[in-house]
Amino acid sequence: MYQSMSPTRGIASSAQHPFALAPTSPPSTRGFKRSASTDDEQENSHGDARPSSARRNHAVKRACNECRQQKLKCDVQQDPFVSCKRCVKQTLRCVIEPNFKRVGKRNRNAEMEKEMEYLRERLALYEGSPALKPRPRSPPPPPLDNDAFLQTQHQQVAATSLLDLRSGSPMFYPLGSGESHVRLSHAEVNELFTEYFQLYHPFLPFLDQVRSPDEYHSQDHKLLFWAIVSVAARRYGGRPGLLKDLAKPLNDLIWDSIRNQPNHHVVKALCLLCTWPIPAERTVTDPTFILCGAMMQVAMQIGLHQPTHAQDFARTKVRLQQEDINDRLRTWAVCNTVAQTVSTGNGQPSITLYNSTLEFDVDDENDMQILPPTLFVRLRQEKAADRIGRQLYSTHKDRTDDEAIIYLNMQAERLKAERKSLDGVDNELEELYHRAVSVHTHLYSFFIANPRLERREDLVALYFAATGFLDRVFKLHRENKLLFVPYYIMQMSLAAGFALVKILNSDFASRLPVEQGRKYVLQTVDVLRKAKVWPNDLLDRFAEVLAQLWKESSRGRSLHSLSQSPSVSNAGMSTFNQHLQQQHQQSPTQHHHQHQRQNSTGLHDDILGLIVRSRKSMSVVFDCVWRWREAQVSGAADQLDSTVMTNPTNPDSSTSSTPPPGTIVENPAHSLPNFNPHLNTLSMPLQLPQGLASANSFEFFDSVSWMLDTQNDWNQYSTPGFSAEFGA
Repeated sequence: MYQSMSPTRGIASSAQHPFALAPTSPPSTRGFKRSASTDDEQENSHGDARPSSARRNHAVKRACNECRQQKLKCDVQQDPFVSCKRCVKQTLRCVIEPNFKRVGKRNRNAEMEKEMEYLRERLALYEGSPALKPRPRSPPPPPLDNDAFLQTQHQQVAATSLLDLRSGSPMFYPLGSGESHVRLSHAEVNELFTEYFQLYHPFLPFLDQVRSPDEYHSQDHKLLFWAIVSVAARRYGGRPGLLKDLAKPLNDLIWDSIRNQPNHHVVKALCLLCTWPIPAERTVTDPTFILCGAMMQVAMQIGLHQPTHAQDFARTKVRLQQEDINDRLRTWAVCNTVAQTVSTGNGQPSITLYNSTLEFDVDDENDMQILPPTLFVRLRQEKAADRIGRQLYSTHKDRTDDEAIIYLNMQAERLKAERKSLDGVDNELEELYHRAVSVHTHLYSFFIANPRLERREDLVALYFAATGFLDRVFKLHRENKLLFVPYYIMQMSLAAGFALVKILNSDFASRLPVEQGRKYVLQTVDVLRKAKVWPNDLLDRFAEVLAQLWKESSRGRSLHSLSQSPSVSNAGMSTFNQHLQQQHQQSPTQHHHQHQRQNSTGLHDDILGLIVRSRKSMSVVFDCVWRWREAQVSGAADQLDSTVMTNPTNPDSSTSSTPPPGTIVENPAHSLPNFNPHLNTLSMPLQLPQGLASANSFEFFDSVSWMLDTQNDWNQYSTPGFSAEFGA
């Protein structure tokens, strides 16, 4: 109690209690003097010589946490911040926290004893021996056998780890229970937090870098702490397999946190987990879009969309300081930014809410303090992506082709005009995200069915938008930064790669630098494979599909061959091969039904056309995956796992021989065993069951479950002829 009193307060107390400072008192009670590094000593060292107004205006000097814990002098500099010499010398984390409290030695020793006892029990179970007991210090023991030596080593490691306890932080951070139980040491957590803030934080800079891991764990929310750990664990080499170990207990913690009175730190955690999701190997097991919806709902449930009226959304009394209000507002802005990228990357309708609280003025200093320039630019870009999605992709039914091109050009020009230079913004990242939104805009070209290819300047713009974005992605790869980018960047890379495959295999390719485009496709496949988090995740599987499509397309087989689109040359050969193959595989009744459906739907085998048109800008990805599935021999989708893991496809199928222009190359050496050799994958006729042929009639399919998964249960549906057509 005495240590918490300042010298000024001690004098006041002595006036009320004259015997407290009597000469006969023991020396230990004659004063309340503390070491010079304590807060109160430094705050009032000149208190008697200055008036109260001067003391109030005098800047408070504080020691860092480490020096305050040890009651040592500290020469830390606060503005600008410079670490103290002691922390630098001992490689300690030098921070100043106003609410820091020293931890008594007794508490630390008690915690160390508990941890030591726990480690003894765990070691006893592991070694199959009785619980170890502490031994008195003795002369060096005689040589031990292997088992005894290992046991002693385990004990020494445990004791050494316990001595690493600093500033009252827990020695181990546990997550989960039972078989999925994960424990991280203090050193591991510090490394993971350092890795997160150095490598991932620049892409979404909204967390406080000064706060310690223990503060995130105990004061903010446990989920936010583990979200940071899971993001950093994606490429963490100190403990291989940590991310997979975290997946199950972290998923349980997510839903438990959402159920039990979440705060805005839970929303921060969901922002991280939606930006860098735990990789999935199947689309049906990827919960990112569901978590994104939960993130928005939780944010509105606790009133982040009205940050100054938190009391209206709470059952208990809420008193917020201005910095708390700013933090909530910043979180709401980031929440919408992340939600928009998830919607765009999954080809889903936007679930954002850009209300009046997100109207920031770039010329207002207060606004720029609430939302740093980098986040302001990111919010502005994703607002543009939302506007483009609503005005282009959601209202295209009644537009003519000429009107659609006008709308597309207007949105592209507006996107360019919105770019304004702003101090404090990372220009490289701004350019990367701007080009991603540009790709999102120009992918609308695939929704325009204008047969006059000589007038399709929108396709030229799409080609250069895709290659310009991929240039930025390749640059990040050369700088070893691509491994840490948000998953949204990789989704847009997929869209750009599949768009190039479609354009370069169309008749429009004669207007483009085909050889340059080929290099972009091959490099995209290579970069996607290297950016995977673990083998056979969705990114790895998509890269394999892209490689197979390119290899089996006409451009993948020969740079000089023309496409097999029926709109120009080679139409007869393509249709003839299709006709022979269909007659060979189908019965006369099935062939009659199929011919009837083709005539009724009016669909043509146009490479630039889309089967899947309900996934906004990402429709090109889903369309290409659909064609990949249809071009395969029955059961080939089952082999995708083994192909990705053991024998990934080399998409570069060029040969030393150069066939003359106009020749269709059908070299069996270039073909994949799972593909029908009579099909040009990207120009095959679009054949759909009755009732599924309209542009937006794909509600039959679950929105996230069909892409790369094997549908063994398609034969349960009662549509006539459905099972046979889909290879069930």
